[in-house]
Amino acid sequence: MPCSNPTAEAQRPAVPLSGKLLYHLMPVRRGVVMSNLHRVFGATMPESEIVALAQAFYGHLFRSAIEYLRYTNLSVAKRSALVRVENKTVVLRAFERGKGVLFLAGHLGNWEIGCISGIMNFPELKDRLHVVRRPLVPRVLDRIVARRFRNAGLGVIPKYDAMQTILSLLAANRAVGFVMDQHAASREGVRVQFLGAAAWTFRSLAAVARRSGAPVLPVATWREPDGSHVLRFEDPLDFIECDDLAETIRVNTQRYNNALERMILRHPEQRLWMHRRWKHAD
Repeated sequence: MPCSNPTAEAQRPAVPLSGKLLYHLMPVRRGVVMSNLHRVFGATMPESEIVALAQAFYGHLFRSAIEYLRYTNLSVAKRSALVRVENKTVVLRAFERGKGVLFLAGHLGNWEIGCISGIMNFPELKDRLHVVRRPLVPRVLDRIVARRFRNAGLGVIPKYDAMQTILSLLAANRAVGFVMDQHAASREGVRVQFLGAAAWTFRSLAAVARRSGAPVLPVATWREPDGSHVLRFEDPLDFIECDDLAETIRVNTQRYNNALERMILRHPEQRLWMHRRWKHAD
């Protein structure tokens, strides 16, 4: 079921000075951030705590940017030491089915570093994992990120018209990751609940899972208080077949959103709240 009381599950993050300063002095898309936080937490969280959560989020962004800039100058050993990988065995068991593996992820933590350095500690995934992603703006940043992915042994699949490429990779028992917490246009999405409100969500993961038979594993990355990162894989989500195809897609997509909710609410300040997630859903 959708999360009915996000506040009951959300952890209370610390608010760094950098977050307070950015919130007041350089409030990039602060209106969107506050609108999103009010939508999710407004009914159950005091305004002071919502502001604190927004400031903690800006602190997370600042820290992520510093980490990303420093990453290039780190040795291979130090890059590898940044991330601890949890629950590797659930991935290896999923590969044993021989149908490939689908990963369900969101914009949580420092996902670029968590994924890249995490693979260094999980060599079984090197050159077997491909990520479906939308190009970043500006293009120079997109090229930097894509190059880091490829150097780490991660394939990059353009987001659009990728179905046959994805199915071919899964047939070869490879893994494909989907980032599913962004707004989907109605022509490519389905309207389901996300963090207590209706949200257009990409139907692509459910469609691929149905056609391929590949298991779907939620995966999250987050930063610990000591500055280290965790890349954690969760148990596969059972695929539910309904009598109607549209209902099958809707039901499973809702389950994917529910899994994302659980991961986000563990570290809500580390979720990307700048995105207009609930466009055209009211």
